This record gives sequence, structure tokens and C-alpha cells, in this order.
Amino acid sequence: MKNLFLLIVFFAIGISLQAQFLNNMTISGSISNADGKYIYLSELGSNTMIPVDSALISSNNSFLISTNIDKANFFQLSNGGKQYTILILEPNEVVEIDIDAQRMLQPSKVNGSPMTIQLYNMLQKINAYDASMQQLNAEYQKYVGTAQQDSVGRVLSQQYEAFNQQKIAYMKQEINNNPSLASLLFLDKIDIEKNLPLYIKVDKVLSQKYPDNAFVKDLHNKVESKMRLAPGSLAPEINLPDPEGNNIALSSLKGKVVLIDFWASWCSPCRRENPNNVRLYNKYKSKGFEIYGVSLDKQRSNWVKAIKDDKLTWIHVSDLRYWQSAAARKYGVGSIPFTVLIDKEGKVIEVGLRGAALEQKLEQIFGE
Repeated sequence: MKNLFLLIVFFAIGISLQAQFLNNMTISGSISNADGKYIYLSELGSNTMIPVDSALISSNNSFLISTNIDKANFFQLSNGGKQYTILILEPNEVVEIDIDAQRMLQPSKVNGSPMTIQLYNMLQKINAYDASMQQLNAEYQKYVGTAQQDSVGRVLSQQYEAFNQQKIAYMKQEINNNPSLASLLFLDKIDIEKNLPLYIKVDKVLSQKYPDNAFVKDLHNKVESKMRLAPGSLAPEINLPDPEGNNIALSSLKGKVVLIDFWASWCSPCRRENPNNVRLYNKYKSKGFEIYGVSLDKQRSNWVKAIKDDKLTWIHVSDLRYWQSAAARKYGVGSIPFTVLIDKEGKVIEVGLRGAALEQKLEQIFGE
């Protein structure tokens, strides 16, 4: 009986040692003002959140998570509420972090995770710019409706834009100097059309280091799509059904100047832009101008009703797959309205033209 007891003890110790050996990452620290008894670690995917581990919060607010991860990725610490702390972890890191459950995106200490440290250093600096901009906006509101609105508002707007440009310049410099997974949280705040070389650099670095990361793959697809839409490149083919179910290929419109217009019935900015598109279409359609509307709708009835209500008499196509639209994914559409103007040969002239900018470009092309 004694030998059996010793065998069980040694077996249990063996399992414990094996578990410690397999675990390749630890997170320790403290969490103040916690609502619950546990802290939870989850791994983030493009559209998923996978529970990884949890730990009991001790009476002195400390916790220890010892677990195993197989690759670098984004993770989330939470206390069961709506707030969370973002972590960017790699295998074999020993992370120390102190957080307040009421301000989880503002940890007071982070050690042992270079990309997490970079994330919060950048976030702190960006929050400072945002605070200054919010203060200017609040100051502007004091003058709304007064005789000084125009004069004071002009000065405040200039100051606001100066802070915004400083913020963008800071993000660009930091991302360019140290491309990492942390970059992905700030890169989409920088206009890809005006900063494609920066996007290409980040994509190249991260695709080499983290080729299987879902967020890196998303960036790669976005950059590839934008490179395909560079001026002078042949616009990718689209061949989707119209409201009657008949497929209409973009390539069938060669010989015309075509505005590819990604929109949807539920998109308020798109609907506000439609009257301008109607006016320009009626002005230039006899001269060889066409609009190829690609809807990101889900319901055919909503799509057809919007076409009728807005008097959109040009070509319309859709696979009714919302953001999973094959054409939208191929073109790297991240928001709508999104436009691509192509020439008579089907080559890209310019991306993102709307309103007065679109009208000016059409005047240049058609001579009036």
C-alpha cells in the first residue's frame, strides 16, 4: 500500500513537471478594482476569440497564468466585463503586467513583451494627441452660433489639423522604424492610397516573420489589392449578376470610361453621394461614361428598392454577400463608398474619386 502511495505521488509530480515543461509562456502581475475572482486570457482571430486560460486572482490582487502558445499573436486579458487589455505575445515570453480593471487599456507596468510595450507606448502618445484635439473641439463648441464662430473657429480648426498631422507623422515614423504586429493596430489610421510604400514595407516584414498569422494575411491581401489598383494597371475582372440574375462582366464595358462604385442600400454616405453620381452620369453617358455599381447588400429587395428610390439607371451587380462580396475582397474594399475610375482599356485612372474631385476628373477626360 505504501509503494502504491509513493507511485501515485511520483506520477502526480511527473504530470506537474510535464505540464510546466510544456508551458512556454507566463503572465504574472496584479489587477486592482477587479469585479470578478478570475482573470481570463483569450486569443484573437480575424473574427473569433478563443479562450486560452484563466487564473484565480489572489487576495492581494496578484495573478499568474502559465500556458502554452504556438505562435505570435494578439491576445486579450479580461476580468469578465466589457473592458480588456490587449497583449501581443510570442512563445517563451515571461510577461509582467499591472492593470486596473477600470482602465484596462492603460496598464501601469508592462515588462517582458516587446511588442506589447511598443503598443502601449504608441497608444499613450496617440492618446495625448487625441486629448489635445478633443480640447480644441470643446473650445470650438463654445463659439458655435456666436459672431466669433468663423474667425475663432478658423484658428481652432487650423490648430486641430496641425495636431492631427503631427499624430499621423508620429505613427508613420514609429511604424516605419519598427514594423511589428503592434503596427497593425495603427496602420489602418494611415491613408493607404497616400502611403502605399509604408504598407508594402510592413507587409513584407510581417509576412516573412509571421506568414501564418491571420491579421498579417489580411494585411497582405489588402496590400496586394491596392497594388493591383495602381494607376495604369488593368482593373481586376468582376463578373456578377444584375438584379434580374444575368451576369455582367466589367470587361464587357471596354471602350467606355467606367466608374466602379462599391455601395449598399444601408450605407448613408453612399446614398448621399448618389445624387451627384446621377447628375454626372446624365451629363457624360452620351460621351462614353458608364457606372458599374457593385452592391454590398444582403437582401435583394433592399438593393432593388434603393436603385429605384435613388433613380440609379446605370449597371448594377451584386452577389448579395455583404462584406464577403467576392468583388469587394478582390478590390480590397475596407469601407464604402469606394470607387475606381478606369479608362477605355480597362486600366485604372484613379481610386477614391467622389464629389467635386470626380467631376473635375471627368471634365478633364471629356473636355467639358
